[in-house]
Amino acid sequence: MPDSPRLTVVSNEQSVSQAVGNTRLPPPVKPKSEIEDPIERVLDKVADVAVLPQVVCQIMALTGSDEASAAHLERAIIVDPGFTVRLLAQANSAFYALPRKIVSIREAVLFLGFREVRQLAMAVGVFDLFVGKTDRESLRRRGWWKHSLETAGLCRVIAEGVSDVSGDEAYTCGLLHLIGKTLLDRYDSAEYERVHKVVDQGAPDILAERAVFGCDHVAIGLEAATRWRFPESLLIGLNYFAPAEDPTPENRLRAATALASRVVKLKHQLQSGEEIRLDQLPVWALTVLGIDPDSIPELIHRLHETLDGANQPSFT
Repeated sequence: MPDSPRLTVVSNEQSVSQAVGNTRLPPPVKPKSEIEDPIERVLDKVADVAVLPQVVCQIMALTGSDEASAAHLERAIIVDPGFTVRLLAQANSAFYALPRKIVSIREAVLFLGFREVRQLAMAVGVFDLFVGKTDRESLRRRGWWKHSLETAGLCRVIAEGVSDVSGDEAYTCGLLHLIGKTLLDRYDSAEYERVHKVVDQGAPDILAERAVFGCDHVAIGLEAATRWRFPESLLIGLNYFAPAEDPTPENRLRAATALASRVVKLKHQLQSGEEIRLDQLPVWALTVLGIDPDSIPELIHRLHETLDGANQPSFT
């Protein structure tokens, strides 16, 4: 199987041509005015959907506080019947094989723990953005959702072996790193069809998005996260396409997201029995994370085990 196209950061049309070789890209988008920002244009149109539910914001704040209790979480959750149903369904899932049913919010919180409730809240909060109006839209967005869930799980595994990186923050970065794709798709699904056609010709998706929309999913996701008032560490982690050099905790978060996303993509591209090669992975991410190349096979094995045994909410 041929190698996946190298994701090269570019800043102008000439560099794009060099990055994708003979692939024919659509003409770059020309804004309606010289001062128009394509990122603002996209997010302003989808402003009604590019929001997180209030219950999710409250849960994220409470689970990040040392003073919050199960009672605090219960009060925040009880006002949202939809999230309550999903919380109880998660606690009573076959994965845990409990001898009796959990029927109260507080009992579910105590059983699952703050980390699991936070993880579930974030998944619930962004899931609706991955639901399409048509079968084709839904199929495309379900693919992104599946990739995001798997990347989130792998991010947590990587964070376990790296100092100064929060597993919860790594999970959040993995879950949200493709949120810009669904926002672009909601902005104009027909135009995102054009992106897919360009990608099918061999272009990296991020370059195809820039050619069609004038911006890419990483930039859109970063601006949405900024509007959601995410902490600076998450904003840096979500900028996963931009290589970093200094091994700061924030850059390690970014590197974990980049590495996990790449491994998930390769896992689904490679044929059965085919191994992921070192030259297919982002070298900068391995360097920032301090991962010895000789340990890559074992790391990938652990990531596969995580994907095969993960108890991830699907809401399908």
